[in-house]
Amino acid sequence: MSPIRIEGAAVETNVYWLWLLSMGSLIFLMQAGFFLLEGGQVRSRDVANVMMKMTGHLGIGIIVFLLGGFAIKQYGWPLAHMPNGWQYPWHFISDGVHSISFYVSLMFALVSCAIPSGSFSGRMKFSAYLLFAALYVGVVYPIFAYILWNGPLARLGVQDYAGSLGVHAVGGIVGLMGAHFLGRRRTPSSGHDVPMMGFGALLLMFCWFGFNLGSVPSYGNMATDLPLVAINTLAAIAGGIAGSLVWTWWEGKPDAIVTPNGGLAGAVAICSGVHLVHPIYAILIGIVAGAQIPITARWMEKKLKLDDPCGVGPVHAVPGLLGGLAAGLWAPMIPNGFHGYTVHFWAQVVGTATAIAYGIIASLVLFKVVEAITGLRVSEDEELSGLDISEHGIPAYPELFAGNRATAGPLHVLSAVRVEDVMAEVPAVSPEDSLDAVQEIMFAKEVFALPVLNEESDLCGIVSMSDVMKIDRTERNNVRVAAVYTREVQWTYPDQTIHEVVERMRERHLANFPVVSRREENRLLGMISKTDIMLAYRQVAIDGAA
Repeated sequence: MSPIRIEGAAVETNVYWLWLLSMGSLIFLMQAGFFLLEGGQVRSRDVANVMMKMTGHLGIGIIVFLLGGFAIKQYGWPLAHMPNGWQYPWHFISDGVHSISFYVSLMFALVSCAIPSGSFSGRMKFSAYLLFAALYVGVVYPIFAYILWNGPLARLGVQDYAGSLGVHAVGGIVGLMGAHFLGRRRTPSSGHDVPMMGFGALLLMFCWFGFNLGSVPSYGNMATDLPLVAINTLAAIAGGIAGSLVWTWWEGKPDAIVTPNGGLAGAVAICSGVHLVHPIYAILIGIVAGAQIPITARWMEKKLKLDDPCGVGPVHAVPGLLGGLAAGLWAPMIPNGFHGYTVHFWAQVVGTATAIAYGIIASLVLFKVVEAITGLRVSEDEELSGLDISEHGIPAYPELFAGNRATAGPLHVLSAVRVEDVMAEVPAVSPEDSLDAVQEIMFAKEVFALPVLNEESDLCGIVSMSDVMKIDRTERNNVRVAAVYTREVQWTYPDQTIHEVVERMRERHLANFPVVSRREENRLLGMISKTDIMLAYRQVAIDGAA
């Protein structure tokens, strides 16, 4: 975001300030969009953690940006003196112009902090994330923002109107570096709620107008900048959607996760030159930004060995860098400038290269500090059980976890559904298997309980994740299932109704039942879990609404 300039009469000033406050408030809503976007792309047992990350960095980020981050971003403090003889970083609150600039700059900083979160999903300690947020919003982001918008790059003439480089490229690079430090997830999984993710993407696209239209530097620029900025934002989003949709369709089927993210990638890429370029060029920028998502995602996974759960690299880092360069490629079209702005190709190249270098170097220092103070990653057991429980003690979806009541009352809607309609086949283990081997199976299949069969293949018990976790991780390879499994098994029959099973689960506080034959009660037919029941309930509800 460029420095705010106040000019003209009091009425014009009031109109401009009201505009910035309105657009800044719209940017604030992007935090909800990032929660939905990331929350839909992670496991169901990590959603509450995503909500806590967004809420946590809001609280901490506002405080640290007020206490020092804004002074670094705006004035180069403490290496440079603050204006008006101010002694402390927060003394700007006595001046309306600087206070308005603080408000909008804070919104940009919080958005930039939300971006890397998607690369950390499912494995980062909550304490580590809070420390990361404090350092990022308080120091890392403000330093580059000063260099870009108020320091050397600004004097060089680098154009980054709404933050392709300053917000998204740096935020995305930091996210990828964080993914490198954290390592791969032990149980990679696809998103659990595509509509949730899609709603988050659409909400972010809507709020992007606050992002771009709120970057107008003065009242005098509003009449010339805002119409073009609005149209180019739309054009780039459309190009991003079209590019990602066509490319994934060409590869197989139009992807319901990549396509909404394509719209975001287009919005990211246009931010640098949104005030300069023609809408047709904005569409082309969006098409490239959207189409590269699946290509870049595969390259980062296979070549760089990065586990980036929410596609921060292909949706923010790469489109951000593309946006910085694309603004420079437009320079020959406006050799004499445009509406008072000038852009130079090599200046944009320098700005883009600086963003890459700064993002990498700052990340190396940042994650080393966080790792030394709090550690970065949760334990193997905590990751498997999900960060909702291990980090916050509360699941986003209690009905999917053992030890929680499936429902306060009977699910009469499932009275006509039989166990045999929804039960699942799961691997079985023997009493002589090691707990280490059992844990590997649970990791691979993402289940919390396995049936135990004896040498005659008769059901003799059940072993759960809680049984495994009672034994220290270093000892599990030497401990057999026979030492921990439950021998008094509660089972169900294939012709029983789901309603009956739910009632028994609720009464006995169990989450998994083996399914056995009525004629041979030791013969295992399958397993039924709370997850199976919830999926059946969802399907019945969908069929009933159709």
